[in-house]
Amino acid sequence: MAETQKRIWDLPVRLTHWGLVISFFGAFFTSEGILLPLHVPFAFMLMTLAIFRVFWGLFGSETARFSQFVRGYGAIKAYAAELKQLRHKSYWGHNPLGAVAILSILSGIFVVVIAGLYAQGGDLVGPMADTVQRQTSRLLTNIHIIIANLVMAIVVGHIFAVFAYKYVLKDNLITPMITGTRPANADQPEPRFTPLPVAVILLVVAASISSLAFGYWGLI
Repeated sequence: MAETQKRIWDLPVRLTHWGLVISFFGAFFTSEGILLPLHVPFAFMLMTLAIFRVFWGLFGSETARFSQFVRGYGAIKAYAAELKQLRHKSYWGHNPLGAVAILSILSGIFVVVIAGLYAQGGDLVGPMADTVQRQTSRLLTNIHIIIANLVMAIVVGHIFAVFAYKYVLKDNLITPMITGTRPANADQPEPRFTPLPVAVILLVVAASISSLAFGYWGLI
């Protein structure tokens, strides 16, 4: 059957995806040294986009919704078994292991940012650090650092997996996340897309929630 290009990812998903990449790497590599003043803006952007992605996973377009791609242990196990044989079932959207990566990264981001609000290290003090005991702040500082490194490991593994899909399984996952389209059979139905104004409203709400926490750092 002839293939054609069909829409799979909407603009909010694509912008959020690359925005999370930029803000996470930005926050990670500005945690010390002369670039330290950029750490908080990157963290603010990271938290805002993570909150928005959760909203979009609940109310956004069909392929963005958690209900569409989050699957149980059985599906994950079966999919992993196929990958061991260098083959895989094609999903119109995120596959089961991709869903695990997304949930792990989002969960890790929330832990990192929330712990960072109470952390103290060097010249940077979280806006809520003085609301907890010093010992608690030190514990949350360590959690902030440890989970940030763990998320980085997951992100690097995710990047490695994407390139493995492209060059080993011959399944290009990168281009669709840029263009929003991918090759599909003519009878493949396009997903239902949520209107962009809804995304704008949800982004404003997400930014407002982040501002409540980061406002003590002068970002509002």
